[in-house]
Amino acid sequence: MTRLLGLIKKEFIHCYRDPVSMVLILYHFTACIILCGYCIVFEADHLPMVIYDMNRTKTSRDLIQRFLSTEYFDLDSYAISMADIQRRLDSGKARSALIIPPRFSRQLNEGRTAKIQYICEATDANQAGQGIGFAKRIIGDYNRTLVLERLNRTGTVISALPGINCQVRAFYNQEMDEIYFIVLIHIVVAGLIGGLILSSTALVREKERGTIDQLLVTPIKTWEFITAKITAPFTIGMIATVFSFLVVYWFDVPCKGSIILFFVFMGLFLLSTVGTGILIGSVSSNMLQAIMLSFAVWFPGLAMSGMLTPFENMSPFCQKIGLCMPVTHFTLAANSIFQKSMGVAVLWPQAVILLGTGIGMLLLGGYITRRQLRQ
Repeated sequence: MTRLLGLIKKEFIHCYRDPVSMVLILYHFTACIILCGYCIVFEADHLPMVIYDMNRTKTSRDLIQRFLSTEYFDLDSYAISMADIQRRLDSGKARSALIIPPRFSRQLNEGRTAKIQYICEATDANQAGQGIGFAKRIIGDYNRTLVLERLNRTGTVISALPGINCQVRAFYNQEMDEIYFIVLIHIVVAGLIGGLILSSTALVREKERGTIDQLLVTPIKTWEFITAKITAPFTIGMIATVFSFLVVYWFDVPCKGSIILFFVFMGLFLLSTVGTGILIGSVSSNMLQAIMLSFAVWFPGLAMSGMLTPFENMSPFCQKIGLCMPVTHFTLAANSIFQKSMGVAVLWPQAVILLGTGIGMLLLGGYITRRQLRQ
């Protein structure tokens, strides 16, 4: 036990002598999450719109006002020609355009079908798709209003058109506030990056500095060496998670479940990432290899865990790979604890997978390290 405590103390001394790395870890768990919370926005709103109104009547102005009175579209400018619209869209000053033809109001008054054109700049497919959905909703509501007015003028007095009344109810996140998801996934990303890099570089540091040769002549055992290497990154990650909760309160993200349970799952997740980092450090011969391999593991974990896109939207092959990654299961557990108030009775499979992954990675990394020490 004395040998183990001495090794653990040595690892914390290394961390103390490297304040830049500690500041960067704290940055990933705090300032980076705040930055992403303000900058990464998935919902498209306030799209700048250029309007070409060739009708210029009360009817066309009413339609224009329906677009501009929402939070989805902002007026960029009024165009005087199609070339003006093309120029505004090409320059990026406008993201959408509304074109109303000259005979728009006359065709409506005559009971005929009138056409308008909505143009979107689709270099950003997500933003363009949402803009099209907003435009269809606004035009659909305006069209129902016109139909009701026409029926009332003909003597058929009704207050609403017959059909299905579809009411959408959002569970858990009733405000549909995307900041809840953004803050949580970046806590997951911070734990992933911190666990991988701290543990992998801690092991490679001994190889680069040649101190591993000094450790070989000591009576330490492999499990003591590996335990010391994982204790400091694990402890630093758990302490940094406490600071992440300051960001949670900064954005008023509600935690409906148990905070203690979240920290338990965070510990299991850090165990799996630190174990993966030990495996990376055991096969790397220098810092550059360890960092590059860490990012090679980090990016697939980010892409295949359901953080960037819904997990169900990925191909079956990618879904199978994603299910093998601990970050997928911790993302599910973190969102379930925070937003659904789920407990161990529901999330125990995720806990078992995280624990099994961590132990498996540690055993594999310890085995490779033990062979290297013997050689």
